Amino acid sequence: MRTILSVLIILCLTVFGAEAQQKIVKLAKSHIDSERYSEAIRVLQPLISSGNTNGTVYLYAGIAYLSEPGGSEHAITLFDKAIELLPLKGSTKKDAVDARYYKMLALHQSYRFDEAFKQGEELLSIIPRSDTELLNSVNRELTYARNAIELVENPVSLQIQNMGRALNSQYKEHSPVVSLDESTIFFTSNRPQTGIVKDGGGYFESIYVSYWRNGSWTAAQPLQLPGSYYGNRATVSVSADGNSVIFYQNDGVIGNLYESRLVFGQWTEPTPFPAPINSGSNETHASLSLDGQIIVFTSDRPGGYGGKDIYISYKLPDGSWGTPINLGPNINTDLDEDSPFLHPDGVTLYFSSEGHNSMGGHDIFYSVMDEKGEWGKAVNMGYPVNTVFDDKFFLPTPDGQRVYYASSQQNEGYGDMDIYLIALPNDDERSLAVVSRFIYDEKGMPFSDVLIRVYDNDTNTLQGVFRPNTLSGKFVAVLNAGMNYRMELEAQGYERIRETFKIDLREVYGTRQRAFYLDPIILKPLNSAE
Repeated sequence: MRTILSVLIILCLTVFGAEAQQKIVKLAKSHIDSERYSEAIRVLQPLISSGNTNGTVYLYAGIAYLSEPGGSEHAITLFDKAIELLPLKGSTKKDAVDARYYKMLALHQSYRFDEAFKQGEELLSIIPRSDTELLNSVNRELTYARNAIELVENPVSLQIQNMGRALNSQYKEHSPVVSLDESTIFFTSNRPQTGIVKDGGGYFESIYVSYWRNGSWTAAQPLQLPGSYYGNRATVSVSADGNSVIFYQNDGVIGNLYESRLVFGQWTEPTPFPAPINSGSNETHASLSLDGQIIVFTSDRPGGYGGKDIYISYKLPDGSWGTPINLGPNINTDLDEDSPFLHPDGVTLYFSSEGHNSMGGHDIFYSVMDEKGEWGKAVNMGYPVNTVFDDKFFLPTPDGQRVYYASSQQNEGYGDMDIYLIALPNDDERSLAVVSRFIYDEKGMPFSDVLIRVYDNDTNTLQGVFRPNTLSGKFVAVLNAGMNYRMELEAQGYERIRETFKIDLREVYGTRQRAFYLDPIILKPLNSAE
């Protein structure tokens, strides 16, 4: 069918000439505007193959290839042809300038930074001073090129591994969120799903889940959340035990944050976050502290620094959320900030930004809160964590050994954006350990009506108060490794339990991909026979 269509296009070109080309270019532009880049390439390719076409066709073909995985080098060839055919005067001047602009972007995506810089300087000499928007865009790209040169010359040492086909596909996968014991991962994908098709073709984003079983991740399946909706759903955050999910949902004009809980094997009806978290603007990403008392989130509400900014809100004694506070200029810029993740240590914030010293698109940054409660300057995570493409959703594990994140590293991925795992050097003696334990009653059934207190056994300092999950009887805690602890369990009608344990650093490093599990506890009823 496509071969027949191509023949017809060439025939139309022969018969109708320039008029036919204009119609085809208009169709290709509509595909590009709808992000259907492969369709744009398909309709333009017969014109290019004919060898009898104009510079605008090469321009739009280059734009389409530039937006496809691994297409930047071929895009450069097409832009060169467009530049050859489009003089910098007359009715074609806009297309001529666009061809040079997009060539600069393609050179940057191909890591040819010096050439991109030269192309940008040439553009500055021909763009009218009145075109401030384009001038700002070119200057921003020049800044990206400078940053990229410096970061690539000073790479960080780590291993980055694609997480494979169990999670990734030819479509876009992003926003990985992982339970603290790394037993469950949720993520977002726009892969095909029956009945979830958006206007104009393509697929809405939906939430998927995979489980760590027998040393590997299971094939991802759609997360069956109740409720009717029309638009995108995307993962945002997950509770420590993996039984509560916060997600973004498109509600028409704006997007809001929702939460659903797993109760007796079924996900509850999603409930929206109340004001002042959700507002009349877009709230797109969020991260909760371990105790659920702090939320950091992104919003494009008025009063920010520009684009999306990151805000923080604290839970009040009555259970409501306090007035959100903008995190300030050390975090936010006039461009977009996104995908915040508050580390379990409570003082380190990871996020993505198009500003600061990004090397192009969104880069991953971190900031550390000082003793005064102020966030420090954003620090770029470096190359190759960051690339010339979009890099987002950086989730380090508490033990400091691994990072789950999403990236458009198109030369290594299966499609658009993929989910990756970063292995970090294991020389960090500040490691936090994920501790997990199952609590059962005398019949061996999961038990949740128990209060668990964990103390530093050397100083008798309380480290946290925990309750098990109602369904599984499992509780999860994050504790400093290399210390002695005391655990006290109290449940009405049962004997009190007091145990000590120690988490060695070597044990943390030896439990990769899972928590440090303590032996299950079986509670004994009071006055039970020995």
